[in-house]
Amino acid sequence: MRARFLLMHFHPQGGSTMRLLAMTSFWLAWAASLVARLMLVAVALMIVVQVVLRFGFSYSLPWPEEAARYLMIWIVMLSGSLLVRDDQLVRVDFLDYLWSSRLMVWRNLTFRLLLAVMLGVLVWQGWDQATFAMRRTTTALQISWFWVYLAIPVGGALMLIQMLARAVEEISTGQVKAADIGESL
Repeated sequence: MRARFLLMHFHPQGGSTMRLLAMTSFWLAWAASLVARLMLVAVALMIVVQVVLRFGFSYSLPWPEEAARYLMIWIVMLSGSLLVRDDQLVRVDFLDYLWSSRLMVWRNLTFRLLLAVMLGVLVWQGWDQATFAMRRTTTALQISWFWVYLAIPVGGALMLIQMLARAVEEISTGQVKAADIGESL
């Protein structure tokens, strides 16, 4: 199963730069997926413990809601890179079947260029916000807000890398994958 997955995502065509980009994309997606899953398990455990303590023992800890909230922000930003990698972002695609494959490639490249600009601004402004918030601490956890806000530039950078890998693959093959043309639910 793993070998099939690797063969699907790494193209033998292209130079070493394309293979390096594909490998980087794969390992970043793997790491983001693993970290997001671990964070989701931690959120679930914290909330279960908090509910049991609150309703079973009439006692509540001051930090689980805050920690769960901040971990969910990280989960969303990390998972966004997986959506970009698999081209599963929300879009209006009910007319895509009318377009030729060549026109779809140009439409997707335009979309990716606009997305790259937006993600670049997200990384830049997210980093500014994270460094600005560095001096303040959260209420219950008493950690720097930097670590909460850092999810924005990290997630944006991961999305940008995944989008770049997807665009390079599409340009090099000149083809649009089935997921780009639209799938019915």
